[in-house]
Amino acid sequence: MIYADPGDSFAEWREAARGLLARGVRPDEVVWSGGGQAGLFGNAAADDDAAPCGTFRVPAEFLKLARAVACYESVERWGLLYRLLYRIAGGRRHLLEIESDEDMRCARLMEKAVNRDVHKFHAFVRFREIEVEGEKVFAAWHEPQHFTVEKAVPFFVRRFGDMRFSIFTPKLCAHWDLEELKFSPGVERVALADDTTEDFWLTYYRAIFNPFRLKVGAMKKEMPVRHWRTLPEARLINELIEEAGRV
Repeated sequence: MIYADPGDSFAEWREAARGLLARGVRPDEVVWSGGGQAGLFGNAAADDDAAPCGTFRVPAEFLKLARAVACYESVERWGLLYRLLYRIAGGRRHLLEIESDEDMRCARLMEKAVNRDVHKFHAFVRFREIEVEGEKVFAAWHEPQHFTVEKAVPFFVRRFGDMRFSIFTPKLCAHWDLEELKFSPGVERVALADDTTEDFWLTYYRAIFNPFRLKVGAMKKEMPVRHWRTLPEARLINELIEEAGRV
């Protein structure tokens, strides 16, 4: 049995998978783990007699799918991706089009969950202005469900590229210094002081709230309760729901 641990890195999984596939290692001969606890190819030498698979190419659509699935928070993603890769390289070139296939169904569900997490990332990040060594910096705390920081943050660079900012999360932190986007390890919850712009945001949120269009179930679906503590406007939600009930 071969043990492979790419941590949470798609690049490391891709390198490991290429090596395994080139040697013809079957998916059931690999135990995938995550978090960097074991060395990559912990006992790879045990399978030196595996028949090589030769050169192979995979569809660009598979790489797109794989990059998304790699962000899903479950160690099962690595084994799933290797099974798909092995089957495609073995001749199932149209596997991505078979929606009834169990592996493809799981992969598409993971992809959908990751894309939704990115959407929530873009929607629920709230920057606060702070001062660091005399420099104005905008900081935000967010709690993504999956490993979507690297996938989501370029959006903020495009939209707020003229301001220095940091986005802190438990999984990974992102920092933009007006020239380069850098990442650092995740951190525990960061307490960010309120700034004056937050009062304006609360006033705006209250002003646009329409009690006659309130659908609490739909609101919680689009704005999951677990994100409420990171949103300044969330402190108004219960109050506005109660007021709507009296209308």
